[in-house]
Amino acid sequence: MHAHSFSPDTTGLRRGCVLGLAAGSTLLGTWEMYWLLSDWGLTAPEAVMLGLFALCFAWISLSFWTAVAGFLELALGGRVPGLRWPEAEEEAAPLNGRTAVVMPIHNEDPASVFANVQATFESLEATGRLDCFDFYVLSDSTRAEAWVAEELAWADLCQRVGGQGRIFYRRRSDNTGKKAGNLADFCERWGRRYDFMVVLDADSIMSGETLVKMARLMELNPRAGILQAPPRCVGKTTLFARLQQFAGRVYGPVVAAGAAAWQLGESNYWGHNAILRVSAFTEHCGLPVLPGQQPFGGHILSHDFVEAALMRRAGYTVWLVPELDGSYEQSPPHLLAYAQRDRRWCQGNLQHLRLVLAGGLHPVSRAHFLMGVMSYVASPLWLLFLLAGLGAALHGRVVDLEASMLDSEGALWLMGVSMAMLLLPKVFGLVLALARREEAERMGGRVRLVLSALAEIGMSTLLAPVMMLFQSHFVFGTLLGYRVSWTSQQRDDEELPWAEAARRHAVHTLAGVVLTAVVLVLSPGLLAWLSPVVAGLLLSIPLSVWTARASLGMWARRHGLFLIPEESDPPPVLTRALELAQRQLEPVEDGLDRVLTDPRAHALHLALLESLPGKGVEPPALASARRKLLEGTPGPLSMQEKTAALLDAETLTQARSRYAVRFI
Repeated sequence: MHAHSFSPDTTGLRRGCVLGLAAGSTLLGTWEMYWLLSDWGLTAPEAVMLGLFALCFAWISLSFWTAVAGFLELALGGRVPGLRWPEAEEEAAPLNGRTAVVMPIHNEDPASVFANVQATFESLEATGRLDCFDFYVLSDSTRAEAWVAEELAWADLCQRVGGQGRIFYRRRSDNTGKKAGNLADFCERWGRRYDFMVVLDADSIMSGETLVKMARLMELNPRAGILQAPPRCVGKTTLFARLQQFAGRVYGPVVAAGAAAWQLGESNYWGHNAILRVSAFTEHCGLPVLPGQQPFGGHILSHDFVEAALMRRAGYTVWLVPELDGSYEQSPPHLLAYAQRDRRWCQGNLQHLRLVLAGGLHPVSRAHFLMGVMSYVASPLWLLFLLAGLGAALHGRVVDLEASMLDSEGALWLMGVSMAMLLLPKVFGLVLALARREEAERMGGRVRLVLSALAEIGMSTLLAPVMMLFQSHFVFGTLLGYRVSWTSQQRDDEELPWAEAARRHAVHTLAGVVLTAVVLVLSPGLLAWLSPVVAGLLLSIPLSVWTARASLGMWARRHGLFLIPEESDPPPVLTRALELAQRQLEPVEDGLDRVLTDPRAHALHLALLESLPGKGVEPPALASARRKLLEGTPGPLSMQEKTAALLDAETLTQARSRYAVRFI
């Protein structure tokens, strides 16, 4: 099937404008930099600087012109061409297909997971279209306590909402392939029952209207393989999370609309809050296991980009649909949690370098791989650019460098253009928010909206050099063979101890001290240019601690700062999810103990065990667990022994009949 057969007529024009303007801007900026550096001939460090600048400026230019496209799209009220939207009579018609709403989870808090599922389920029920949907919670939890708590929470949920036969729970005993393997297992077992599946993360919430709209769009566009709804960050109270929520709400729509405007049917998939065509996904999106060891070999971590590329290669379109609201997720509570998530994404994106030249991919799919790589590699490139600049100064031309950098109109122009291209996308979002009076009122009013934007720009400027060093560390670590572990994300609002911040940011603070000292020795006048970088590094410890505080986030909210409409006028599905999440579940402190001493937990666990295809239990762990449980051999059970016992129905039945004791 021809790669462009489903693209609208304006595809070439749209891509030509955005990519052409980005390329032209890069050439002009690089030419200006060349003249700036070559007044007395180009030295080796300056040649390195020029190459690094060209790469970094290209990245800034592409982001800027994408934002320009998004601003025009939103300002003119246009809808991205290529998708057929329902007419009025089609809106009212019943849905023909069946959709599974699937939520893969891994050692998450069951209270919040099942609160999100229930709120989404009830919102969908209110639309009158629930009969066309089923829900699946797909657990990859490895902790026995999380596993047993999930089973009990699922049973309680089904009882509360009458979800028997419509809300399902499954735990895999073999976590092969992580999240991608979890979804593949679902497709193999139950995929044939469904036309579409909506993939959610553990912190995802979606309104029923949005789910129905997504299913209807898939029915009306039979060659659409994936529709991605941009999720909005909501629901957190730390200052860091509220800064992320505000930035996503004000600037995010511009970025999403811009990406959709030129990527069209070759857009990307972000791994959650999206709907997929099950038959096409099952047939064409099986992931390869890359040859060699991690970090570049093994299972693909950032599976979503690859699945989108494979879907497009098979002749199906992939759409980012900014018009789909009612899609929500949560931000990490503080900078260190954000960086932890980034580390896994970094390794996953760098793996894509091995797939850029894979056969049959659409050129835009290859571009997505490269853009994903660049989103992390840009940080070490900027760092190397900075170091190359200092190297040029060390090359024996301190006075000349300072004169050329500080007194040249070209240098000031280039600096101004670079800053403008970084800041204007945020200004675009702010202008659009200010222009919509009702939306501005729900964000604290126009004055507070402007103050919030200025404060967010200042804070993100200070945090940027810290993230630059974090991401540089991740990239260099990956290149040197460091492997990341797949762990559940920190989602709860939690203050950051000073000791932890000092430990994690000590290198950043030291880098700020060294950079300040070197610049003062080499060229004191350059310190003013580097002041945002220096200040961010020197203040990294207190900034990380203060922005992790919910008290500061709540103070800002009381004063109308960083306010988003979902806080001042929350949609019912979010209000319901928050209300449900505050209900206290009886904690499961020991999963095996609970199954052996609680008749309901025991019966439920055995009933769910019967659906497990293969146990994959290590015989030694099960043998030693049986000895301790059934023969009275002294000693506490290890985690492996408890898991082995929980996977074996015979052991559980015999132990329950013989003992009703509490195990350590």
